[in-house]
Amino acid sequence: EAVSATGLLTSCNAPTLEERGPIRSSLFVIGTFPDGKWVHLENRQFSYKGDGIYQVVSEEKAGTVNLQFASMSWNPQFTVAGLKMDVGHEKELKRGGFAKNTAVKIPEDGKYVWSVQFSKDQKPVKAMVAKCN
Repeated sequence: EAVSATGLLTSCNAPTLEERGPIRSSLFVIGTFPDGKWVHLENRQFSYKGDGIYQVVSEEKAGTVNLQFASMSWNPQFTVAGLKMDVGHEKELKRGGFAKNTAVKIPEDGKYVWSVQFSKDQKPVKAMVAKCN
């Protein structure tokens, strides 16, 4: 069941914290984006926002993208349960792997916030993408 996300997960302007959070390596949202297919781009690198939450705000074009959340070395990498995520609905975050891509339909061009959350012991908790207002 899709849960409509609220609070920090949907925030497009949460302050970045100096601390590193549970995941040591830098994470990126990587996929079939028009500006770089399966490339780790600086504008798609997550920042730590607290409470195990990492976010990145990026400009997106309308269309379907296939993606994973991954470090430079692809270890760790994460995807969502069911391999499909709708804008504005949080999904369970899981370990990713080869061809375990998450499909996301971006409804319209604009600014979006990507969020992933981990527990203190580095277990994946949830993921979300929301349109910034």
